[in-house]
Formats: sequence, C-alpha cells, structure tokens
Amino acid sequence: MAKKEVNLDDEEGGTPKKGGMGKLLVLLLIVILLVGAGAAAAWFFLVAGDEAAEQVVEGPPERFYTSLEPMTVNIEAPGRIRYLRAEVSLVTHEAPVIEAFERHMPAIRNDILGLLAEQRYEDLNTRDGKESLAEELKEAIREILRSRDAPDAVEAVLFNELVMQ
Repeated sequence: MAKKEVNLDDEEGGTPKKGGMGKLLVLLLIVILLVGAGAAAAWFFLVAGDEAAEQVVEGPPERFYTSLEPMTVNIEAPGRIRYLRAEVSLVTHEAPVIEAFERHMPAIRNDILGLLAEQRYEDLNTRDGKESLAEELKEAIREILRSRDAPDAVEAVLFNELVMQ
C-alpha cells in the first residue's frame, strides 16, 4: 500500500492558511490597549481626582447672623412727634463674635437705642441716610465689643425692619 502525504497547512487549493496568527496578534493588541486605557482612566479618576480636589479654592467663609428684637424710639421731625421702629441683624464670619454680641446685648441695645433716637426723619428718608445709619450702628457695636475685650469682626449691620411714622 502506498502512503499518501497529507499537508495540514494547505486548504483545498493547496495554498497555505493565512491570518490565524495575525488575527490572534490583532486581538491581543486590542486587549492590551483596552486594559491600558482602563488603567489610565482609573488612575486619572482616582489619583489625579484627589490632587484636583486638594487644589480647589475654598469659597467665601461661612456667615453668621443674629438679630436684635425690634426697637421703637421717638425721632426728630418738624411738626408732630415721629416714631422710628427698627429691627437689625448683625453679620459676621466668626462664631465667637455672635457669642460676644449676645453676651453684651444690654450694652449694645442701649447704644443702638441712643443712636436711633438721634436720627432725623429727613435723613432716614433717603437710601444714603439708611446706609449711613447702618455704618454708625456697626461701628458702635464694634466699639462696645472692643471695650470689653471681645472679638469685634462685625461685617455688617442689616435692617430687617425700618418703619417711620
């Protein structure tokens, strides 16, 4: 019997089989690229994200508010007697200022009542007059707190209510 030689590399036409090894290399390269891209993305979001979070600039400091009870005083006006009713709030960036403000409230309220009673109807009838009064009140409160060795970082005095009759 004669032996028949079989060529396993040949397909039907006797041409050698191509692409088997090439397809495997292409698939291997695609897998390596995907794994590398995933690792790069993980590094970017986990490691670089922490560095970016550390570099974020903080916003403005927290503000603290506290209010006085409404106060009513007589004010100077031509003709009949006029009244001024005011409710003010204190604004600061430091919590100890609020504590000092509340601790020294009787002295602060006394001085605010005195300043309000000195006001004239014509002056308070303008925006500049109201802003000027707010600035005077802020300085008076700061002075009271300073004289008592308390923190005095008062940012502003705001009017919650300002009514003249």
